[in-house]
Amino acid sequence: MDCNKIKLTVIIPVYNTSPFLKKCLDSVLEAKKRVKENIEVLIINDGSTDDSGDIISEYCEKYPLILKRFDKENGGLSDVKNYGLKRAQGEFVIFLDSDDYIEPEMYYEMLETAEKESADVVVCDIKLVYDQEEKNTVWPCAISSRKGNFAQVIDMSMMPASWNKIVKRSLYHNLSFPVGKNNEDVAVTPIVLGRAKKISIVNKPYYNYYQRTGSIQNSGFSEKRFVILETAKICDERIQELDSDKQEKIRGSVYLHQVLSMAFYPIRLEPFGSRYELLKKYMKKVYELFPNIWDNYELKEFVTWESRPVRIYRKISVILLKKKLYLLVSLFWSICNCVFEYYKKIRKEK
Repeated sequence: MDCNKIKLTVIIPVYNTSPFLKKCLDSVLEAKKRVKENIEVLIINDGSTDDSGDIISEYCEKYPLILKRFDKENGGLSDVKNYGLKRAQGEFVIFLDSDDYIEPEMYYEMLETAEKESADVVVCDIKLVYDQEEKNTVWPCAISSRKGNFAQVIDMSMMPASWNKIVKRSLYHNLSFPVGKNNEDVAVTPIVLGRAKKISIVNKPYYNYYQRTGSIQNSGFSEKRFVILETAKICDERIQELDSDKQEKIRGSVYLHQVLSMAFYPIRLEPFGSRYELLKKYMKKVYELFPNIWDNYELKEFVTWESRPVRIYRKISVILLKKKLYLLVSLFWSICNCVFEYYKKIRKEK
């Protein structure tokens, strides 16, 4: 395969995902059939101790012109992504978690869109896949109410995800994922999007994001999840290279969908006692790292969205958080949790 003609590099980090790996690799091979250009798939075994290595060997022996195997000592997801980027040779790059899978049309349509629209980045919608199929949910990659593709893509909670975006490899220049930290995409993807001259959107759920029990995102709450603040801070420092308007939009998204959402969702749902203590600790770190967080215009708009009850909930929460009245916030959220649960029950009965 002529390296100069590789259109897309797919980077698949693998660590002890043998029950899901075959489905993942099969989906990539099926997607490759629809693409005329050359695609390379880098399968990086990050020191797996299960049968993942055997599965990788089986597939690489069968498809040596497409699949490339790499073995390294365990270093975590960020380390694998950096390792893969250093070895990628495609014009575009995309990541794929080895417990997820993609739809057959994904790479074909996204590459075609990039070609037709001269885009540096193309994003697609995401399907959250559960063991109970009725729970499956499509998560859009853009919010249509915003003006311009950059703003539409940036202002989404799953914006940092690196696996529903094909990205020109040159946009990753001098960027690395922070090794040893979860939520590593938060420190990289916003900068990549900010660097892009044009972003295109494919409103189809081509990426299947499997919500497996025990994964980082679906395990019980722990203070380890406060690491989001560290990756958000790295992002905040890196966006200095961008123009002021993009900086403000990125900060607004990261502050709202990554930083404050940790308080508004998982911490809010904790039992009252632990909620209060966690909220105090978390917001103390927030103010240490982002002392001017409430000055961002995106957060000022936050209390004006959605239905009237939601606006009231947000406005009261923000007022109390600004005043650092965490006990009152926790009490208020106890009332809100009961109300939300009541309306959820009514909707189910209907």
